[in-house]
Amino acid sequence: MARLGNLNGDLERWCERFYRPLSIACLALAVFNLGFRLDQEVVTTWDESLYATTAAEIVKSGQWIGTTFHGALDYYNAKPPLNVWLIAVSFKLFGLNLWSLRLASAFATWVTVAVLQSWARRVFGSAVAILSSVVLGTTFAFLYVHSGRSANPDALLALVVLLTVTTLWRASEQPWRLVWLGPLLAAAFLLKGMAVLMPLSIVVAVCGWRGIIAAARMPLLSATLAFAAPIAGWVVARMNVDRGTFFRPLFRVDFISGVTTALDGHKGSPFYYLDVLQRDQYDWLVATLLVWLLLYPTARTVLSVGARHRSSVDLRVLLASWLAATLIIPTLMSTKLAWYLNPFYPVFALGIGLAVSRSWTGNGTGVARWRRVGAIAVLGCAIVVAESKLLWYSYHKRDLQSSVQGMLLAEKVRLRGRRVYRSDWQYGDQLLALT
Repeated sequence: MARLGNLNGDLERWCERFYRPLSIACLALAVFNLGFRLDQEVVTTWDESLYATTAAEIVKSGQWIGTTFHGALDYYNAKPPLNVWLIAVSFKLFGLNLWSLRLASAFATWVTVAVLQSWARRVFGSAVAILSSVVLGTTFAFLYVHSGRSANPDALLALVVLLTVTTLWRASEQPWRLVWLGPLLAAAFLLKGMAVLMPLSIVVAVCGWRGIIAAARMPLLSATLAFAAPIAGWVVARMNVDRGTFFRPLFRVDFISGVTTALDGHKGSPFYYLDVLQRDQYDWLVATLLVWLLLYPTARTVLSVGARHRSSVDLRVLLASWLAATLIIPTLMSTKLAWYLNPFYPVFALGIGLAVSRSWTGNGTGVARWRRVGAIAVLGCAIVVAESKLLWYSYHKRDLQSSVQGMLLAEKVRLRGRRVYRSDWQYGDQLLALT
């Protein structure tokens, strides 16, 4: 009861005292949520099966530059090749299976949770770090919507955006850290093409606000070279394959059509992503609201940044740029897809962590004990609901054994060397039929 009393009175002090076991527990929970039944879920048609098929063909043919789909140069899934390369490397190291297919995305998601936790502790304190990592590690959409538990590149992009934010934060005292922005932005482009605008817009906003573009000329020049070199190397190599034919759909679809028109009917209102957020993350949104109502902190306390180091004004600019880049840029695009919100979830988790922590700081020690205990119970219920959602979805929506793919895997020996006919084959089924 004494420990509970300390938690009720001072959440930050309690989290700091027990930070190591709490940190390990949060990261272990993320490992479980990313690894549990990872090889027992179906390969989704869009776009996991496309990346998986191309990566499998890279391993078979050794053709790493002119990527193919069913043996022909791929101009349909016209994305830069970094995600496919990572999957192909995983296939070569660990064999062609569902674990190796999703390994890069799952690992990137776990690293994102770990980096957010470490950075949040440095900047905001232990309570925010623990709360943020719990939220992100249980965020349904961050794990299931085209992200951590799939072979899609969105989880890697979210990690790149977070590393861009942490690099800019550190560079305010060590300008040469800006050089790391080059490889990070190059990785963003080689993962998802036009999505490089997300981290790039954060860089421009923060550097412009701080007025360091001229002062940090050499680090930024070095970053520019580090950005251009890998991209130029890939572009030249790809040009030698088909004389630039690949780049026409890449720029037409990725840089123009996706912004100006709703591709494949994927349209929505300006509130599309807010609707996605409340639909997928109602557990943590409701929990935060209930904590506020129980502890009724002052608005000034909740909205304060409360950073441990550096100018809070600079930090507000960094956070605002991060929020705007990952929420407003997708909103301005004509094509609306739920997974375009994935790079936003780390800042969403940080926001929840800040709101709950500041609620305790604001009035957590000046309210009735039952309210503080109620707030703890609400957070516990939110974790239970979040975990239940993940488990239910795995068993009822993605279960491999109850699918055509599960049948193909179970009968692999009997089907080997035989033709299997079906009126309509989805790409994921085709992939497992050929393995």
